[in-house]
Amino acid sequence: MRPRHTLILAVILVLLGAYVYFFELQKGEKGKSERLFNFKEDEVASVALRYPQQEIQLQKDSSGKWKLIQPLQADADKSIIISILAALSAGDIKRTLEKKPSPEDIKSFGLDRPTVKVSITLKSGLTLTTLIVGAKTPLGDSAYIQRGSDPAVYLTGAALAFVLAKEPNDLRDKTILAFPQEQVARLGIQTPQESLVLTKGEKEQWTLETPLKKNAKADAVSDYLAALAQLRAKTFVDDQPRELKKYGLDPAALKISVDGKDGKNLATLQIGGKSGETYYARREGNPTVYAIDESSYAQLRKQLADFLAEEKQEPKK
Repeated sequence: MRPRHTLILAVILVLLGAYVYFFELQKGEKGKSERLFNFKEDEVASVALRYPQQEIQLQKDSSGKWKLIQPLQADADKSIIISILAALSAGDIKRTLEKKPSPEDIKSFGLDRPTVKVSITLKSGLTLTTLIVGAKTPLGDSAYIQRGSDPAVYLTGAALAFVLAKEPNDLRDKTILAFPQEQVARLGIQTPQESLVLTKGEKEQWTLETPLKKNAKADAVSDYLAALAQLRAKTFVDDQPRELKKYGLDPAALKISVDGKDGKNLATLQIGGKSGETYYARREGNPTVYAIDESSYAQLRKQLADFLAEEKQEPKK
């Protein structure tokens, strides 16, 4: 490396170090491990995330299930919401940076146009103090925040800002089929070339009924149902498709149905055309078109031979 370039890099490092020392360490007051919020996850009724371009609202219904209600209505991914709430409840104030910041300070900290404003409402009806998240610090290990009407600027861990950086689809439940595997008594797999029907008997033995009557491999059927239940959307393609033909879903190239012992349909999946390395899919009764990955498709695109049990050879006399 040239000496001149080395000198320039050294100057930049010194300036960054000076900024952190004077504006984050010396200028601020060390916090007393004060938490940003004080709540328990099961106490939360709703969460609002207000970004510069949109607002996302999440709400827990009467059964305790999380729903996305703004900017669209859809089931929400409980695990992601729990991770957000955990980060918020564990977040603390690292330092008080400015008790009475000037307008120039607010702008330099990115709090004039916050990356997100967080509001949490509890089941009791109490709405907690709004958290306002600004820019990250130059070294990126902290973020500037304000709380409600308090004018002071504080520092918190930058990991919180990362957890809160979400799009609506990030928060949606990507489960395509939800059905109780233990209740499945009939499995149907239909393609233009072949139609398979498998049924479960009283002794939990699976039998091929169509196109021929043979014993089926129990583990093959079990693995197939598990793959079906664990199927997840890679992306959400179209929530209100005007026509399904453009996705190869009218008719579908692959149709999979699972029914209960009473003959009632538990779920039906349709898989259609391919785009790149993904396939279009939808659940009957739900208009949303999803994209699933090629490996998921391969697990579900099975043929007769994949389920046939090996027949025992009679010993020669």
